Amino acid sequence: MGTCASLQAHDKVTPVSKVEPVTVTDTDGSRSVFANVTAQIEELRAQVTAQQATIKQLERTVTAVTKDIPCTVSVLQYNILASYLGENIKPWFLYGTDIHPEIRQKLMERYCERDNHGAPRFKWPEYAMGILTESEMDAIGCHSKHFQWETRKQLLVETIRNLDADVISLVELDQHDFFSKALCDSWDSVFHKRPRQASLDGCGVFWRRSKFDLDSWVALDFEDCYDRQGRTQRDRVCLFVLLRWKSCGNPLVVVSTHLARNPEDRAQTVIRVRQVTQLMQWLTEFTGERDVADAPVILLGDLNSQHFGEIRGIARSVWQIKGDPMHPFLWTASEVPTGATSITKARQCRIDIVQYLCSQLEVLDVILPRVPSGEVIPNEHHPSDHLPVCVKFRCKDTYQKHKECARAWLECVAGQQKVHPLTEEELQISFEFFDRDRSSSIQRQDLEEACIELQCGVPCDIQAALLECFPHREISYSNFVKAYEMRLNTDRMRSIADLEHAFQFFTGETQEIHVKDLQTAFREIIPISFGEDEVKAMLSRLSSSGDVVNIKSFCKVVSQATFLHKRRGSRSQRLSTSKDEMSLDLACRLNRFHSDLSCAPGLTPNLTLQKSLRT
Repeated sequence: MGTCASLQAHDKVTPVSKVEPVTVTDTDGSRSVFANVTAQIEELRAQVTAQQATIKQLERTVTAVTKDIPCTVSVLQYNILASYLGENIKPWFLYGTDIHPEIRQKLMERYCERDNHGAPRFKWPEYAMGILTESEMDAIGCHSKHFQWETRKQLLVETIRNLDADVISLVELDQHDFFSKALCDSWDSVFHKRPRQASLDGCGVFWRRSKFDLDSWVALDFEDCYDRQGRTQRDRVCLFVLLRWKSCGNPLVVVSTHLARNPEDRAQTVIRVRQVTQLMQWLTEFTGERDVADAPVILLGDLNSQHFGEIRGIARSVWQIKGDPMHPFLWTASEVPTGATSITKARQCRIDIVQYLCSQLEVLDVILPRVPSGEVIPNEHHPSDHLPVCVKFRCKDTYQKHKECARAWLECVAGQQKVHPLTEEELQISFEFFDRDRSSSIQRQDLEEACIELQCGVPCDIQAALLECFPHREISYSNFVKAYEMRLNTDRMRSIADLEHAFQFFTGETQEIHVKDLQTAFREIIPISFGEDEVKAMLSRLSSSGDVVNIKSFCKVVSQATFLHKRRGSRSQRLSTSKDEMSLDLACRLNRFHSDLSCAPGLTPNLTLQKSLRT
């Protein structure tokens, strides 16, 4: 990519203008000298013309070579441990002595005490006095080498350079000027500080300038709650960055954030839920306003949650019940698998996350450093209390994405495995994949050819049995959508596990909750920007199933609040399931088809089923 960029720069060379001859008295041989200079200029002009032609040819060659190469991107998520927070005297560190969890909890409580002005009541060593012995405090004081900023900063830069990612998310970043200068030879960056005055850090996104152009970016502050005076409290931030590959101009949306602290604190989980719901709203607006709603999205951040499915499920519940169009990332995002990313005396957990749209991106490699058992960080090898997470992705080509949409529809309608809900646009793409001759209906030959290309293992007799469910043994777009809606229930949706986590957050260990208690819990976690009318409308939907809500009815209400596949209210709403006789007949036929389809999960029936269908 760098070669191509430099070639384009050379292409802007201004041609040498023609030099008009000037008559000079030939008293000292100047006429012959001038003629010689003119000849040299003409020779240079010819060389420049030849070089421009060569450059044009090289550009065409580079374009021809790169046009068929899939776009790739490597990303790095790294909480670098802010310089002003890197002290061993913080209660979550205290390296140098063994501290029992109950003792550490007492230290945390003392450390978090505030005076009437909101300032810390105790500093080190006051908050440890009476809890730790003098020898323990002395040992902690001697164990500060690996926390010093002057020791850590160069090792941080070396770590980042060695991983050499195309896009870098640095959170807990309070030395942006230092990193922007240290990485300025290859990366450009944007930065946004947390709004609270006492918080010196923020989020920064860096990108390789030889590979990406910056299209636009937005920094937003999360609204967490109101204080006693009714003022909005803001502390954490989120960066949305729209990049474009230099090679093709395709968009990439990068999100960097750092959510509220203390993963084990339920009160902070409430704040994190509010932050995630706002993040999804902003992502929807950011991509919609820039007409990149279908672009690949990568979320990088320290989410400070050991069970992110719980937070994601609650956020899904909020937006699904609210009924507003939402970016597909809310329902179809996948997480890159990693081990623990924060390893200290107080915790060993995975809180640094890389999430992506699996419909757009394919994971090629995941790099996560290993820490020997029993060791904690920072240490001489790792300059932060978090490990860097580096992932390489490849963008899926358009036809590959179309095949996956088609397979998802077929799995939902004719299979048994759980699926991600499709958007309206993806349903249209799926139909066009099966409608091979563009006749506006899927017939026997269309379905057979599509199944062969999908390599889904559905025998011809089962394909025929599926078509028997539809009028005239062919599938119109209207019935294509109806069949999908009929089969996409809570038992089939891959995202339902997150909704179950959300329900357990509301209920604790019980399997049901009174509607009034659920309404109270919902009011606690919804964004403070929601109006009272919106809240009442949401809660009325939750109340429709009776006085008591169990986990199954909760998931059903949430998943059916709006049709999950409808991202934009247009044609599909006019084609949605109705109670007419044709729809009822289609539903009965599909149910009978699946009752006969007593095979193993997936789209590969067993021989017994094949025989029963033939008879």
